[in-house]
Amino acid sequence: MRVIRVGRRGARKQSGLVVILFTVSLLVLIGFAALAIDINHMILNKSRVQNAVDSAALSASMAIENGAGVSQAADAAIETIKAMASGAGNDELDFAVVGVTENSTATKEYKFQSNDGTQVTIQFSNNPITFPAVNSLSTARDIYTRVSVDSHDLDSFLVQVFGLSKAVAASAVSGRSSGIENSSVIAPIGVCEQGSTNYGYDVGTEYQLAGKTTGNSNCTENCYDPSSGDIGSGNYNYLRLDGYGNGADGLGDAIGGKAPGDFSDGESGIYFIDGSVDTKPGVNNGPVTGFNSRWVQEDGFPEPDTDTMSERYADYNGNGRRTFVVPVVDCSGGTNGASAVTIEGFACFFLTQQYDKQDKIIYGEFYTSGCTVPNGGGGQTPTDTGPYKIQLYRDLTTGES
Repeated sequence: MRVIRVGRRGARKQSGLVVILFTVSLLVLIGFAALAIDINHMILNKSRVQNAVDSAALSASMAIENGAGVSQAADAAIETIKAMASGAGNDELDFAVVGVTENSTATKEYKFQSNDGTQVTIQFSNNPITFPAVNSLSTARDIYTRVSVDSHDLDSFLVQVFGLSKAVAASAVSGRSSGIENSSVIAPIGVCEQGSTNYGYDVGTEYQLAGKTTGNSNCTENCYDPSSGDIGSGNYNYLRLDGYGNGADGLGDAIGGKAPGDFSDGESGIYFIDGSVDTKPGVNNGPVTGFNSRWVQEDGFPEPDTDTMSERYADYNGNGRRTFVVPVVDCSGGTNGASAVTIEGFACFFLTQQYDKQDKIIYGEFYTSGCTVPNGGGGQTPTDTGPYKIQLYRDLTTGES
């Protein structure tokens, strides 16, 4: 019987084809692995560079806010980038600056060169859109900062097999926000709106903000008397804030800067312009410990101010514990006892004196420059009155930040 065998030669041919396909597939898989490793590495370091320029821009803006010139602000930005680069895992971000060239005539652009050729550019402008400033930079207006890192080279792992290299770039813009329209960081004191300009308060003037002011004269200039019917009989300009309860202890905790406790139903701890806040009637000697904790250490309260001696805000160089953001309220209703008053805006006061149980008054100097808050919602209308925050803006040149 004749037997016909088939398939052996075809199998040998298929075996050779499988080897070829496996080799090609392996190369493709290696290529994808190379791209995955290097792209993930690049994305990670892109985030690190972005964090570095974000922090640098904010550092420069805060330096300007604290009275530094733009050259000093540029140095602050570079020092922040260096500090970020020296952190654990950031070895590839070592921006070793070896020189700087600056536009000394308009003081609006500084370019730092690093050892590996990376350029860090720090620019200043009077608006958050155009960098550097088209005309001379005005120190009388808000100053915005842009920090950019151009084409910082990274280590390559497998993509170099394909003749590719890796580099990242990032930029950030920062500066003052528009006026704050809501905030959760306010003092439990409401001052009455007195006029249309700066709510009727004069910059650099000391006022009696709250307490039993009638017949007292420890306020040195242009003081107004909040006990003479501003809010209403029985009110001395104290407020009851969410999360602090109704008692004197709660008022003392709030005025000393303690965090609020549990919120009751309907409480949020956030206060809005055109919203309302409840008054806390009574002279309230309770604030003495909390209020004075801003000068001396008291158990349970934050650390006192680092500057306890300055008598005027112009001389002040502390950590902010002697500054207050207070709501400016509509006192026209003159309601007796506990009542809700409408918030017309927010204002900043520098606390000039400790609380005296005999005097029973809280004193503060009105100021606007440097009136920053750590949080809050900014509006769309720029204003030179009331608190603001230093924030990041989208860089319209690159779309980042």
